[in-house]
Amino acid sequence: MTTAATPALAQAPLEGLRILDLSHFVAGPWCTVLLRELGAEVIKVEPPGGEISRNMGGVYAAGESAIFLGFNSGKKSVCIDLKTAEGREAVVRMAHEADVVVQNFRPGTAERLGVGAEQLRKVRPELVYCAITAFGPDGPYAERPANDPLIQALSGAMWATTTPGGTPIRMGVSLPDFAAGVLAAIGILSAIRRKSSTGKGATVDINLLDSQLYAQTDLLAGGEFSPSVQNGSVRCSEGRYFWVEADGGDSARVPVQGLSEVLRNDTARTRTLEHPTVGELHQLKIPVDVDPPWPATASPPPLLGADTRDILGELGFSDRTIERLADQGIINDDQIRTSNVNTTTPHNKEMP
Repeated sequence: MTTAATPALAQAPLEGLRILDLSHFVAGPWCTVLLRELGAEVIKVEPPGGEISRNMGGVYAAGESAIFLGFNSGKKSVCIDLKTAEGREAVVRMAHEADVVVQNFRPGTAERLGVGAEQLRKVRPELVYCAITAFGPDGPYAERPANDPLIQALSGAMWATTTPGGTPIRMGVSLPDFAAGVLAAIGILSAIRRKSSTGKGATVDINLLDSQLYAQTDLLAGGEFSPSVQNGSVRCSEGRYFWVEADGGDSARVPVQGLSEVLRNDTARTRTLEHPTVGELHQLKIPVDVDPPWPATASPPPLLGADTRDILGELGFSDRTIERLADQGIINDDQIRTSNVNTTTPHNKEMP
């Protein structure tokens, strides 16, 4: 167990690794925020107006969606229009300076935008490229859109959470997204490890349906799931719910808690970051404990386009060119980002 007295390592394990994050919503950003927590630099490319999760969900703080705040800490934001030729050129140049590219477009979209695996690895063979999709690159469902509830329904996860009354229900957590994000991160790190000996990159394909199925491997081994009449939540006279488990001969009874109860005054599992518009932002720490520890890499999620000017400058774009791209609406840079903070009613939209 890491203790406060243990000196930290000089650098985080992924320090020096540059990730170009073209992903949106949950699964892709969950993958890249894990890599950021381990020390990688993550450059998030967003379209004008911001990626979809900035404008989705039922919980907002100072105009910022909780979905975006939850999965984008510590990243840099470049706001650029991939539908324009100059925007695509800039993103391709970013990819050529990156070690890893992550995207979760629908199959075929990245190729149409000129940022597909074969297109980028043709000029940069050592690139590790990760594509996260709902159903994989081919098959009958490949072109269909999907979200967490649909994957839970198709994968058997919803059936596995059937109520005693016989109604399948959705889990309250986005396990398909989390499973895909974690497996994508593992695949990326494995490809990087292999590259250290071969010098060659890789293309990593992950899909949500297979990831959720993999999370249910014990159910497959045990046969079709059927709800147990011995286990379940019970409402007591004081209004509290308890989970009662009677299988195996040794009974157990634990309270069913809300997140605020679990984490009340728990500074070991949580952290507080200062966000430029939200103020104090409370988040969970990555649950990986290492001795000796590495330095903390935590910083708040970026405002839209906060790092556009700096990143383009590193790539050799002149100030004059950057100003022209901003005037044409191809980019939003940090000097005009405050006009793009969402304060309107949430609405659905899609990346290109």
